[in-house]
Amino acid sequence: MKRFLLFSLAVTLSIGIVWAQSKKSKPEKANTDASTRLKQSAKYKFKASPVYLGNSDLRQGVVPKYVFDSLMAQGLTAKDSAGTAGTVTQFRIYYKERNLYEDSLGNYYTDVEMLTDLSKSNKLNSYVALSNRTKKGDTAIFDDIVVMLPDSIMVQGLGMKIVIGK
Repeated sequence: MKRFLLFSLAVTLSIGIVWAQSKKSKPEKANTDASTRLKQSAKYKFKASPVYLGNSDLRQGVVPKYVFDSLMAQGLTAKDSAGTAGTVTQFRIYYKERNLYEDSLGNYYTDVEMLTDLSKSNKLNSYVALSNRTKKGDTAIFDDIVVMLPDSIMVQGLGMKIVIGK
């Protein structure tokens, strides 16, 4: 019985030692892609940068269709409170399109279709297709925005929610 207890204690200790040694931190490789620079700059506690639709001060609210279409063609812009402009390097758009449908009994109902796109620039990849689909009641949500400041530091951009109105 003593042998079994000593053996099980020795096995438990050796497993614990092996586990502790495997948890030692490994040196990180030097990586310069955008996501790594964003993570590295996050540890410096930068504030999130405000992002605007086109060359305007529009960040949220209800916007007429023609204004949304013209500002969306300009892309996203970023500037801080001091007026320093940053470059939007990527963003994700969630476009919620409201549509009217009719079921087999002839009853009408509205349903929401969702379009999602990840752009690696300040403009939407498939803007031409989106500009033909915009209408009153649709919602555009801009999220996962990455902004490069003039000193090559990447910061997170503040998200936006815009509803298309009259």
